[in-house]
Formats: sequence, structure tokens, C-alpha cells
Amino acid sequence: MKSIFLNIVICLLFFWTSTVYAILFERRKTFESEISWFVYPVAGRIPGVQDFYGLGATISGLGGTESDITIASLRGEAEYFDDDFQIYLVSIFDIPLFTKHLSFSWFSTKIINAGWPEGERGIDSDKDSTYYLLASDVNASGGEISFNILKNQLEFYYGYTEGFVKPYGLVDPNGTFYNAQDAGIIESPRGYRYGIYLDDTDNRRDPRVGYRFQYEKWGQPSSRVGNSEYFQEDYNFSGYIPVLNKGKGTLVLNQFFGSSTVIKKGTVDRGQFVCNNALNQGCQELLDELYARQLAEAENGKATSLGGTNRLRGYATNRFYDSYSNFQGIEFRWYVHEVQEAFNFFLEKGTFAGLQLAFFYEQGTVSPDKSNLWKNIRSSYGVGTRFLFNTLIVRLDRGIGDEGGETTFFVGYPF
Repeated sequence: MKSIFLNIVICLLFFWTSTVYAILFERRKTFESEISWFVYPVAGRIPGVQDFYGLGATISGLGGTESDITIASLRGEAEYFDDDFQIYLVSIFDIPLFTKHLSFSWFSTKIINAGWPEGERGIDSDKDSTYYLLASDVNASGGEISFNILKNQLEFYYGYTEGFVKPYGLVDPNGTFYNAQDAGIIESPRGYRYGIYLDDTDNRRDPRVGYRFQYEKWGQPSSRVGNSEYFQEDYNFSGYIPVLNKGKGTLVLNQFFGSSTVIKKGTVDRGQFVCNNALNQGCQELLDELYARQLAEAENGKATSLGGTNRLRGYATNRFYDSYSNFQGIEFRWYVHEVQEAFNFFLEKGTFAGLQLAFFYEQGTVSPDKSNLWKNIRSSYGVGTRFLFNTLIVRLDRGIGDEGGETTFFVGYPF
């Protein structure tokens, strides 16, 4: 992998120093992006923890650029807490800095009474064997600097995030609650990422011919007592092949590899996972399972997970994870209707560009080692509807997997 990546960089440097203004595929002509805004309802659910609802608002196409600002406010009932769940989010993406080749993105979020699931490692993990980590207060923020050339076909970026979590407790798969002190939860999440993004397609927002390659490295310092310190590396390649006349259909192929490398192993005190089984029958069995999980997290890293909005859409978000991950996807995008219709409904303003239907099939696996990355594959398939605007794409997908189905409402393509 490293030698392939080095060759790609050398080729890119050649193109950079030459006099060309594109690589292989010229950007196709598109309509000018005008300022638009959308106010929309948001609703969701974290199984076993909370349901939430609220409003979000996005302003796009600021100053004729691809910059946008998003704010959101959500709330809902929260299990195991006395008060409601609340979240407040502000994000600013792709703000130009002095030149169109340099941009800055930033986000900040505050969450009150939050919960998130933590499942088992491995492709054969039990979906019902999930712990829920609870926090009464979460504050996180981060920024990213991006430098692009060749009509935004080549991009280098660096980002950093940090946060503060006030732990509240833990809920085991049986629904038993443990307070923060008994659960041993201490969190100060932080991390960085940097990468290179090659987008040699005819359009960055809605590609119909060309290819993309992205290499990304994530640094993950240990944020909880007993966790390992590691970094992730992701290799993501997509190809776009026109299959119908007049650009009405595109076949998309995607290959993704993820890996993790442990820098420093964590430690777990076995003495903290002992109870009096005679007084509380069955407690030691539960603590033995929790100890085994904590030991696995202390000795291994996490590659990018499968399941959710972009990979294995028929499974829940972050359903499968381990030290390595492998994913392939194929998607047919059919442009049912294309038009340029400006609209202004007070809460919604922009230019509607078309309607798309999509059909997809995906497969992937996770593994503790590289040797099993092509074995024990899970798959999902489904259909989707996409609403295309001049400044963004709104996606609604329904994926089916071995454990049922999942519905995804998201902004942007999966790959």
C-alpha cells in the first residue's frame, strides 16, 4: 500500500508542476451556485438510549462559493437521566482564506444527557450485546485547513478535534445501570487527521465520469482509562462510469480498506472486575465479559467501522468494527429528471436540479488481522432517492441486511 501511495504522490507532483489545469477529466460546465437556504425538521433515535427531534438550518453558496453554514437544535427524552436530551450544533464549511485555494472549516457542539452504543468487536459480534456509555455533558469542537489545486481536483488537508465529556454512567446489555465511578469512565476525546484527496472527475458535487482516491490518517490518543493509543489509515477509491446516453446513468464502484496500528497498549486492572457472586448472583459472569471487552480495547486499535450512512447501509451505524476493515460497493444512479427550477418558499430557497433513483449492493467485513479480510463477508442491498440541488444533494436510502433494514437520511453521496 505504501509503495502504491508513493507512486501516486509522485504522479500528482508531476501534474502540479506542469502547465495543465486538469488531470484527465475536465470539469463539466454547471450553473452558477446562488445563495440558498433550507430549514428542515430533524428526527432520530439511538436504540435503548433516546429519541430526539428538532430543527436544522443550512445556508449554502455564500458569495458564489461552496461555503455553507449549518445550525441545529435537537431535544428528546433520555433514558436513565432525570432531564431531556439536548444538542446544539454550529458548523462552517469551506470558508476561503485569502485565496480560493485555501479554505477553513470549523464546528462546535454541545450535548446534554448523551448516550452512545459500544458493541462487540468482530464480524460475528452479537448485535444485542451492546453497552451504552452515558454522559451528562459533552462539549466538542474542531477545525480543518484545506489546500487545493488543479480546479479543486487535488486537495491536502489537516484537521484537529477535541472535547470534554462529563461521564454519567454505563448501561450493560441487560439494562443494568452503573454510575460513572463504578463503570470507570474517564473521557477527554481528542484527535487529528490529515490526508490527500484526488478528485479527477467531471464534477466534485455530482460526478458522472472519472475516479477519486483518498488517503487519510487519523490519530487517536487514548481518551479512556485502559484504552490503547493508536492511529487509523484509510484507503478509499471510487470509479464513475457513464452507462446511459446523455449522462442519464452512472455506475459507481467503490473499494475501501481501513487499518489501525497500536502505538501504546493500555492496561486493565483485573481487580476492578470482581464481585461477591454469592450476594449478587450472576454479577461475576457479567464482570468477566466486561473485563474481556476492556482488555481487547486495551490491546488493539479500531479501524473505520462498517454500518450506517456510507458503508453497509443495511446495518446500524458502527455495527461492525475491529483492527482492519474491507468494503466494496456498487451503485447505479439513474437521473430520472433534470431541470433548473429556482424556488423561494421563505424557509426554503435555492435551485432544484433534478431527481435521481439509485440501486446499490455492498459487501464487507472486519477482522483482527489482514489474513481474514476476504472471508466471512456481510452484505446489504437497497434503493434510494436523491434530490439534487445546485449546492447540495439530499439522500434518502433504504438498505436491507441480515439483521433487518436501516433508513438513511443524509446530505451527500455515500461514495
